[in-house]
Amino acid sequence: EGAYDFDGRVKKIVEFDGDIEYIAEPKFDGVSASLTYENGLLTQGATRGNGKMGEDVTANLKTINTIPLKLKGKKNIPELIEIRGEVLYPLKSFKALNKELSEQGEPVFANPRNAASGAVRQLDSSITANRPLDFYAWGVGDVVGFEINFEQEIVEALRSWGFKVEDHIMKCANIEEAISYQKEVESARDNLPYEADGIVLKVNKKDYQRELGATAKHPRWNIAYKFKPRQATTIINNI
Repeated sequence: EGAYDFDGRVKKIVEFDGDIEYIAEPKFDGVSASLTYENGLLTQGATRGNGKMGEDVTANLKTINTIPLKLKGKKNIPELIEIRGEVLYPLKSFKALNKELSEQGEPVFANPRNAASGAVRQLDSSITANRPLDFYAWGVGDVVGFEINFEQEIVEALRSWGFKVEDHIMKCANIEEAISYQKEVESARDNLPYEADGIVLKVNKKDYQRELGATAKHPRWNIAYKFKPRQATTIINNI
């Protein structure tokens, strides 16, 4: 679906003809994880799996430095909140890992996502602790005791609670700004410290998000746009 089609559908459902504000961010190519905090303390961490069923990997996720065991600050701490984000294997470390495996004659990982997934699912959390995993928070699920009116407020709250949040997140005044954002991020994708395979657009206003609702699989208030596949030249030496 094209960006203008998506924007048009949003306007039609919320019955608003003006500019719709969007939050735009790179789409991480890692392992989606869900963290539950009760009164500010991390009580459970799971891979998001198919979005409904996840795998409990609390002990492993607790070893990742960029996952706070306790939310920072004393104000605005929800009674209960589910933080959603991505576990990533930084590209620099990933290249070093594959070089090491190759030198040892071991099989290498196909991509950083597989390396992150393998590390998160280790049965021994001390092995996970030795991997240079990173975690970027990008959203929230269930929340009790904290009011959110705009997606932008989530970004600010996540930062204030001590999470690493992508620096390139942008509030776009309309769909045209969001399209420009997509082009900029795609042209700069090779300079990012992690693997990104597109961008995600989210309607900023929470009231509109509620009106738009969700299908069985996906919220109707956000959409992902994939980047063009990378092209590389292969030389055939022999047949």
